[in-house]
Amino acid sequence: MRRVHGWSIVALLGITAAGCGGAQTHPEVKPGPAIPGLQMSGLWYSPQFGDMELAQSGPKVTGTYKHPRGPEHDGTVRGEIVGDLLRIEWIQPGDPNAGVFPIRGKAFFRIANDGRKLEGRWGYDNDEWDGGQWTAEKSSYE
Repeated sequence: MRRVHGWSIVALLGITAAGCGGAQTHPEVKPGPAIPGLQMSGLWYSPQFGDMELAQSGPKVTGTYKHPRGPEHDGTVRGEIVGDLLRIEWIQPGDPNAGVFPIRGKAFFRIANDGRKLEGRWGYDNDEWDGGQWTAEKSSYE
């Protein structure tokens, strides 16, 4: 291995990666107690992702959202409730005609005790954190 002023290239790369923050770790999000009579089905509003329509069947939840940036950013969700936690996968199929590429990721929501508010985070691919905050409030029941 080539040395640069007494340091190996590998050592320099390690220092550079550590100096840039390297891999971030996030606290493990564990479910709390289940919410009796919880019903996620209905219309929701998210300041980050617009109007959402969710349907619950047992612990499974599916739905759609209408992104404020326009229909080429609309998406679908599917996931499962465990305790007071909803974990989902989201997909935005994009629109090639508008130059919007498909993207996907994961998210988690802590469900409020009254079942009307969601607070959590979303991320790209398999990360639930790297995208940002995702909140929603229920606006109607099905």
